[in-house]
Amino acid sequence: MPKPTLYLLTAMLLAISASACAQSERMAQAKQEMQERLKAADTDGDGFIDRQEADAKLPRVAKNFDKLDADQDGKLSASELKQAAELARQRLGR
Repeated sequence: MPKPTLYLLTAMLLAISASACAQSERMAQAKQEMQERLKAADTDGDGFIDRQEADAKLPRVAKNFDKLDADQDGKLSASELKQAAELARQRLGR
């Protein structure tokens, strides 16, 4: 393989790798920020987000509270929130 072609391929692989790394870092940062928002919204510290907490701190969650509350117990667990996040990622094709 000619050297210019090899250099071009190497540069392309490095660019793709850097882009994937940056995307991974952005996703990790977004996940961390969401965890911090959820922790801040859980004002009573019980590990769940109830409707009042969602209304006060998480308007988008509050808007969809009944859909997200899979077991209809009036509070959102970590697994319910994780499931909702996964569904949202699938809809966005990520």
